[in-house]
Amino acid sequence: MKILWLHQYFATPRGWGAVRTYEFARRFCVRGATVDVVCGAGYDASLLSTGRMVEPAAGLRVFVSGSSYRPQMGFFRRICAFLAFMAGCILFVIRRGRNYDIVIASSGPLTLAVPALVASWLWHKPFVFEVIDVWPDSAIAAGVLKNPVMKWLSLRLESLAYRFAELIVTCSTGMTRRVSQKVQGRELKDAAAERKRVLTISNCCDLDQFTPEVSQREMIRARYGVREGQTVVLYTGAMGLSNAMEDLLAAIRATALDEGIVWWAAGDGTRSQDVRKALAERGHHRHFASMPKHELVSLYLAADINVVTFMHEPLFYENSPNKFFDGIAAGLPTVFNRSTWLEPWLTRYDCGIVCKGDRPGAEMAEAVCLLAGDPERRKRMGRNARRLAEEVFDRNKLAEKYLAVLEEVLK
Repeated sequence: MKILWLHQYFATPRGWGAVRTYEFARRFCVRGATVDVVCGAGYDASLLSTGRMVEPAAGLRVFVSGSSYRPQMGFFRRICAFLAFMAGCILFVIRRGRNYDIVIASSGPLTLAVPALVASWLWHKPFVFEVIDVWPDSAIAAGVLKNPVMKWLSLRLESLAYRFAELIVTCSTGMTRRVSQKVQGRELKDAAAERKRVLTISNCCDLDQFTPEVSQREMIRARYGVREGQTVVLYTGAMGLSNAMEDLLAAIRATALDEGIVWWAAGDGTRSQDVRKALAERGHHRHFASMPKHELVSLYLAADINVVTFMHEPLFYENSPNKFFDGIAAGLPTVFNRSTWLEPWLTRYDCGIVCKGDRPGAEMAEAVCLLAGDPERRKRMGRNARRLAEEVFDRNKLAEKYLAVLEEVLK
């Protein structure tokens, strides 16, 4: 099977972005497929925006667009970056699209649907629309997409993508419900829509990367001045509008006088300066710039509690945060600032705490203090978290499921 995968936000473990596409593609290649990825370099500086092709794994080739993109860009610069990358993908599809058996387009941004549609119409190639982020709904909910004309255009493009995709893959059960409702909506009410499959392939855990080592854990903690008996609370990832940094900042400030609690935050975004300032008020806390995945793993293995925050808009209930899956792979209990589709798993495996009140920052601080003060419970929840990672969210198992579904599409 020859797969063309379009993903602007692609990253390898040497980058600081999500490695979902890389890890799935690498496993597909091990099972006999060949995968070509067309991507940008905004989340992985090791790829370089040169337009050249690199081979990060056997059977996997990555064509890096020369278009410029950075997560810190403003709204209009982002739109220009999305359109430039879309244009480059369209040219790639026109020139090479006939050589592939199937095309996967990962959204966001939603503009990746356009070259996938070109492959479908021009070369009659089946395409899979992978909804990593439900655009444009998430952009509208976050207040980023406000222009009525752009909203209408985005919704029409979304409808076209759902109509012509052979398969729609989402990252959470909540996304699957939302997309299924859209597919079965009045604007898509035809025979093809009735047969459409919407499937959940969640984000998942790379268990082999998160093997606990006592000596490494102690070395990392000593490097950053963590004393015996202190509890390290970790936040990683984006620090922007949709990440509810006000909740994280409230939790940090509420525990500021507790010498037994150490906060580590690794990431970047529009609110990173606020996080850095709050951490700097206490000398034993630390802020790290965006780190490559292989370096970030060491922070997870040295931490004690993982924190996940998202905006309190209903849409963000559906988020499938990579930081959660990395955390349970590392054997960390998780504290969420809001309700989540993952809550049944947290309850069943007793490996996390979900804050649902009207003071989420204060509740997060209470949860952190509770776990910091009860090492036995914290360790038990950590073991349960690792068990959840192994039994439910192992990437090897989900990669086999994903590849089997792609093979069904081609039958």
